[in-house]
Amino acid sequence: MYKSNQFNPMLSEYLDLFTLCQSETAQKLGIHNMPHDADVIDNLRQLCLNVLNPVITHFDLPLFVTSGYRCPQLNAEVGGLVNSQHLLGQAADIMMGGIRNDQLAKWIIENTDFDEVILEKFDPDSHEYGWVHVSYTKGKNRNRVTTFDGKTFHDGFHYFDLSKIS
Repeated sequence: MYKSNQFNPMLSEYLDLFTLCQSETAQKLGIHNMPHDADVIDNLRQLCLNVLNPVITHFDLPLFVTSGYRCPQLNAEVGGLVNSQHLLGQAADIMMGGIRNDQLAKWIIENTDFDEVILEKFDPDSHEYGWVHVSYTKGKNRNRVTTFDGKTFHDGFHYFDLSKIS
């Protein structure tokens, strides 16, 4: 467990604010990607407590957050949706060492209260493993399951041959 400080508070037992806000794109472009809104920080905390911490506890493996909170400028730079839950601190794109992303997504669906799980760009036949997008909203979770092939969102879980999608 990390020690909290005033500049990088712990959001949960395992995750701090910087982990949910770090971005290689933001760093490369000089974008300050830290939330100033207390509601956004609380949303990140709720995502950690209700979804991400249970995943870490269950699998006892490192969790990699590839995209958490995104300020509007960063969201635009990475091509995020204009209504992305990342803007509100309600979503994170994650991977976990040692677990396939379809297995990670399935565990989240079966064991947590979530708003949306999207298995993105996953095709184990072509060694494309993508990531899992997961979101959480206080008191109004839809428990929506979606798959994204890189072009289209599909309801439910689907496996695609991504080499045939252009």
